[in-house]
Amino acid sequence: MANRHRSYDEVIAKSFENTEYAQCFLLHIVNDEGLSVEEALRESIKAMGLQNYASKSNLSIQAVSDFVSKRRKWSSDKIAKQVEKVFKLKVKLTIENPDQAA
Repeated sequence: MANRHRSYDEVIAKSFENTEYAQCFLLHIVNDEGLSVEEALRESIKAMGLQNYASKSNLSIQAVSDFVSKRRKWSSDKIAKQVEKVFKLKVKLTIENPDQAA
C-alpha cells in the first residue's frame, strides 16, 4: 500500500471525532468487508490514530499499540467494552443453524 500524505491521515483521524462517522466506518468494515470485530477495531484504531483512540478509551498508548500490532490479544469481553465505550455500538455474539438461515 502506498504511503499517504500526513495531512490526509490527519483529516481522516479528525473525521473520527464525529461518532456517527466512526460508527459507520466500523460497521462498514465488519458488515461489508467481512472483517472480524477484532480486526475491524484494529483498522479503526489505525485510521483514527493511536493517541486519539487511547485518550477516548482511557487506555495507555502502549496498550493500544500492543493490540494494534498484535503483540497483545484482547479478550472478546474487552473488545466489546471498547467498541461500546469509544464507538457507542453493542457487540453481540450469535450462533445460527445454517439450515435455518435466511
